[in-house]
Amino acid sequence: MSETSAFPDSPATETDETYPENTYGDAPAPRDVLVDGPELFPGDTGTLPLKLRQALIRLLRGPYLDAASSDNVYNTVVDNQDELRTRLSELFLTLVIDEDRKVALLRPVDMPEPHTAVLQRQREMTREETLLLLRMRLLLDRHTGTGNDAVIARTDIVEIIEGYVDPGQRDAKQVEDLADAAIRKLVQERRLLLPTEVDNVWVISGALPLALPYEHIGDIVTFMQALTDAAGEQPELPDPELPEPATANDGEDIA
Repeated sequence: MSETSAFPDSPATETDETYPENTYGDAPAPRDVLVDGPELFPGDTGTLPLKLRQALIRLLRGPYLDAASSDNVYNTVVDNQDELRTRLSELFLTLVIDEDRKVALLRPVDMPEPHTAVLQRQREMTREETLLLLRMRLLLDRHTGTGNDAVIARTDIVEIIEGYVDPGQRDAKQVEDLADAAIRKLVQERRLLLPTEVDNVWVISGALPLALPYEHIGDIVTFMQALTDAAGEQPELPDPELPEPATANDGEDIA
């Protein structure tokens, strides 16, 4: 008598699932040079051309790009902003372009989730440095549309800071030290003061309105008043987004 299985094969049903073979170990598909461009280094899996990768690095390096750049990176960013925005979104960053001032910079997106913080934060501004920036912003806005650069000298900066410190707590030497520290930060870190051919005289960068994005001059004055009224207190300061023979202001007083 022939033997029969006690468990005959069941016919396949619609609920049976089939799983593809494990392909995790497969080698990546060969690079399509026509689609992805040439490989820039061994193992390159990127698809951006060289000039866009360089522009991306310059944006990430900060604090900003402007049209005065000799290598034309600003124009590359403007012409390819859609592609760059897509890449930057992966890093929780947004690209801001002011085509009137010809300035481009990055800002972190507003997300409360963990692990989305900016890769590198700049040191926060002190009260005196913030007040100096606000005064510089007023001066820059005053020059808008005149065709002239807004310039400021070290003596102007010392005078501005001197007006906001308690003379009983800081002497003249300490005020000058505060001014020099602020100048170093604005020149080297944030590039909001640009050198001129005259020693200790700088051009105020057109990127400043993006660093302090107040829409109305009255908002700046109001905030300055809040800072100066906060006697002995440390109010919440805005964090700039972010990032040296003639009289600097042509005889014009700083606002």
